[in-house]
Formats: sequence, structure tokens, C-alpha cells
Amino acid sequence: MKKAILFFCLILLMPAGSSGQEHQISVAPDTGESIIRNVLSRSRENEILKKEYLAYKRVFSIDNLDDNEQITDREREEVVSISFGGKEELLEVNGKPVRKIRSTSPRFDLMNVLDALLKLDEFKIIRIDKIEDKHFYVISFKPKPGARPNGDVEDVIVRSEGEVYIDIEKFYIKKISAKLIKKYERAWGIFNLSQANLEMEIGEFEGIMVMKYIIVIDKYWLFFRGDTFEKQMYIYKDYQKKF
Repeated sequence: MKKAILFFCLILLMPAGSSGQEHQISVAPDTGESIIRNVLSRSRENEILKKEYLAYKRVFSIDNLDDNEQITDREREEVVSISFGGKEELLEVNGKPVRKIRSTSPRFDLMNVLDALLKLDEFKIIRIDKIEDKHFYVISFKPKPGARPNGDVEDVIVRSEGEVYIDIEKFYIKKISAKLIKKYERAWGIFNLSQANLEMEIGEFEGIMVMKYIIVIDKYWLFFRGDTFEKQMYIYKDYQKKF
């Protein structure tokens, strides 16, 4: 009932004919956080279903960039098969079949990120967007004043801000965009991260929410390696459902 009332009130605030346009939303301060908590709960349930019932492939690539973010060369590409139950098998590296070589797990773990966001960030519904005949809350997030991170994931989250699109009816994440707003150093300056932009999109397959892609563009300096400017991309495809 509360969800229906909130949905009705928000729709009343939208001008007729809204289609992807920005509209300011007046809601209680904690509404954004409540929505994210709901999303986190549903995402955990979805991850269990995805692991049990879906098989798919993950293609990971690293491209080096120039100062204009144009690709200069590809450093690595690997294809991983994820079978029912979540078991991973590396199939190819740089276009060649391989055996028993450890694959590169995604650096972006949705559950860990959502946990860190809830702990460290404050949220605000800034508008409602319409995408492909569906309505989405657009919720901004930024670090809470005095937030205390613990570990690499939280250290980056507390230095970032962005937006998350949440489906109004099903409460799933459609996409997330975020960027680093404060440099991150580790090990007394041995590693220095000066840029990190993230774009992620989720879709639906046979009633289960699935990752479509994750793109990370980062710039960092590492002792013994020097400056690195790169684009990391994870593309998820060939989904199959166990019946």
C-alpha cells in the first residue's frame, strides 16, 4: 500500500507527456535511502536466482587510451563461461583457447557496492525519467559528511558521486553512473587513482535481472609502471535459462 501511494504521488508531480525529461521531486529526506534498501534486498534475491537458473558468457577487455579517451591498443581480452550454479571457466585469452588459467573477476561487485553506498552515502530523488515506456526514479548519491570508509571499495565509494536509475514498479536497478571526485592514494603514494568513471546497465532475461555491461575508465599512477589511462569493459551475453 505504501509503495502504491508513493508511486501515485510521484506521478501526480509529473507533467503530462513526460518522456525522459527532468522534473524536480519533493519527497521526504529518507525516501531515497529507503528505496535503495528495498533495491538491495531484491537484488540479493535476484542474485540467488541468477546463479541457480542462468548460464551466460562474460567478455572482459582492457584498452589503453590517449589523452582524448581514444583507444590506442588492446592490452587484454578474455572470454569466460558461467554455467548453472555460478561455476566459471576461462575459454579464451586474446582470441586463443586456453585451459586452467585464472580468469579476471569483475572489480565491480554490485552487492558490495550497494552495501557500501548504504553505509557511506546520502541519497536524493532528483527526477523521474521515462525510458521505453517505463518510469524510473533517478536518485543521486554522494558521501555523507564525516563518512568513515573501511577497505578499498569503501575508500573509492566515499570519494565518488553519481546517479542510479530504479524501476518504479519492480524496484530493480536499470543503470548506474558514477565518477571519482577526489583522488585516492594507497600504500604511501605507490598507487594513485586520479580518475574513475563507471557506467553500468542491467536488463531483464526470462524474469531475472541480468547485467548487460560495465564500463570503467580510469587513470592511475603505479610505482614501477608509471601512468596508465585505460578502459575496462565487461560485456555479458548469451544468456540461457534452466527450466
